[in-house]
Amino acid sequence: MARKGAMTFEELAVENGLVTEMQVQECLAAQSKTRAEDPDGTADSSIEAILLLKGYMTEDQVRAVKTALGRLQRDEEKGDALRIGNYEIIGKIGDGGLGTVYKARQISMSRDVALKVLHKKWLGDEEFKKRFLLEARLAGRLSHQNLIQVYDVGRDRGVYYFSMEFIDGETVEDMIDRVGPLDVPDALDIVIQIMQSINYIKQWDIVHRDIKPGNMMMTRKKQVKLGDFGFVKSKLDPVISTEGEVLGTPDYISPEQAMGNDNIDWRSDQYSLGCSLYHMLTGKPPYEGSGSSVMRQHIRSNLPDPRTINPKIPDPVMTILERMMAKNPSDRFNEAPALIEDLELVKMGQNPSNKPLDAGKSTILRTINNAQKNVERAKSEIELLREEIKRMRMYVILACIFGATMLIIAVLEFLLRK
Repeated sequence: MARKGAMTFEELAVENGLVTEMQVQECLAAQSKTRAEDPDGTADSSIEAILLLKGYMTEDQVRAVKTALGRLQRDEEKGDALRIGNYEIIGKIGDGGLGTVYKARQISMSRDVALKVLHKKWLGDEEFKKRFLLEARLAGRLSHQNLIQVYDVGRDRGVYYFSMEFIDGETVEDMIDRVGPLDVPDALDIVIQIMQSINYIKQWDIVHRDIKPGNMMMTRKKQVKLGDFGFVKSKLDPVISTEGEVLGTPDYISPEQAMGNDNIDWRSDQYSLGCSLYHMLTGKPPYEGSGSSVMRQHIRSNLPDPRTINPKIPDPVMTILERMMAKNPSDRFNEAPALIEDLELVKMGQNPSNKPLDAGKSTILRTINNAQKNVERAKSEIELLREEIKRMRMYVILACIFGATMLIIAVLEFLLRK
């Protein structure tokens, strides 16, 4: 992005993808050698001349970079060093998988926006540039109250960017970090709003693939908006994806995503939203450990019972949560409206219309059943112990009676002998 301090010709050429760092280093070495051999400077030892000589750049490319460099230098002299295209950078908001997000001012519209800028490290990677632009194009087509709106996409001096709606609020993850586990009604309200957005993008055959509290923005009016489409799966995805690649955040990734399956659908987002609900209700994601360890747990491990952390979670919420987080996608909700309806019912204090998972498919109830069995076993042992104590008491009483009787008989015999 534009920066304070002078940018060199070769830096700008690399940033625009005209030459590689390796080619520049080779030419800089040649430049040093030329200057050492020609102290009078009779030969042209400029970096652009050497790049031309070696055939790494054409005359048109050199001329274009010189023009851009001159414009950049003039902007810096005017104090516009922190400007990208039609946007003036105000401050950094955060980093994502593909780019950095800044708060910026759109000069032409006189409004604050969130400006996402592709990381410099991806400028030489065609796949990531395509994915970044795909995110902008897809998100720009979408319009829903629970999605962050994209305004504009562009490129300036080798910088890829797109602007979007600026949310004056915090992420759900920030909220959890600030207040701890959320109340059940608040958590359900957030999940319902995000499900509305998932149901909307599902109609476009889009799978978000990175549903998590950190990608949910909460406005001051308690409206929740889903953002960051950097890992989105769409009809265009085969153009830029690699077979078997794993995209997503380990803490919230679905089992099928973790296994690198290509044929995922909205039910993968449903699982990730279930993980997010677990996080909202307990203050932490379901599984702990390294990224690879967590992904293995999503695939194989039973779901830790969230009520061991938050006993206030009601049974109807557990019914929905377990179905959302079923290991097999076919055991989850098959229709988005059905899930939204059940969430609404539970939020109003009613039972969901969909029944709990069968015990054989359950990963939470199995743990609960084992606990119940342990309790029942303990109760049985207590009852047995009580019966044993009763028997022991009876034995003691009988022994006392027998002993007293024998004592009386002995005393009587003694007296009779006298």
